[in-house]
Amino acid sequence: MSGTSPLDLAVIVAAIAVGAFIKGATGGGLPQVAIPVMAPFIGVEHAVVLMAIPGIVSNGWLVRSHRAELSRTRDLPALVATSIVGAVIGTVALKSLDGRALSAALVVVIVAYIVIVLVHPGFRLPPRFTRVASPPVGLVAGGLQGSTGISGPLLTTYLHGYQLLPRAYVFSLAVLFCVGAVVQTVTLAVVGLYTGSRLVESLLTLIPIVLFLPAGSWAAKRLSRETFQRVTLVLVAASALSLLHDVLTGTS
Repeated sequence: MSGTSPLDLAVIVAAIAVGAFIKGATGGGLPQVAIPVMAPFIGVEHAVVLMAIPGIVSNGWLVRSHRAELSRTRDLPALVATSIVGAVIGTVALKSLDGRALSAALVVVIVAYIVIVLVHPGFRLPPRFTRVASPPVGLVAGGLQGSTGISGPLLTTYLHGYQLLPRAYVFSLAVLFCVGAVVQTVTLAVVGLYTGSRLVESLLTLIPIVLFLPAGSWAAKRLSRETFQRVTLVLVAASALSLLHDVLTGTS
């Protein structure tokens, strides 16, 4: 990250550490926290490229540590298959895509979901609905992951509606994020967006992740299911506010 001051680097490292802790606890949060903080210092494209490999490592660790939860998930094959297609399309379009309109639409969807949950606390997406909705949701999520490095706002909102057990929820997110990150990393390499320096920088970001991801996972075990659902709903709301800020300021 040539040209960045020691203070800038400290801010970036702190953002990665906080994002890793949140990810360990909830399955999401790393790119949502890290990329918006990194982007003003190094640019959106650079930030997306740097966080792709950490996405593989962090999500791979969560998949392995939560693999016993597979039987408690729903619709993962459909979500994974369509997200792969979306990730390729989104990554190829990385240099030219203007995501403001899509971000604005996503804010509306997230806010509507939050209102429904607050009005009807027991709200849950029924299996008959998710069987139909999962393929298009996976496609859009993959496209967001490939183009912006952040598919979390959509996936966390959608999977929150499943009302899964906390560890099954984390496992589901980790599987989807890991697949998206693998496809994204390979595609970034194919289209030539990786350089030697970017590869080294990407590997260095793993240091705070390795330290803080397990800490977040440890903390999550101390939360009740109800508290976990409230925490994840707060993160969903925070992602909506972040997207809205990007839309209004023209940074998305």
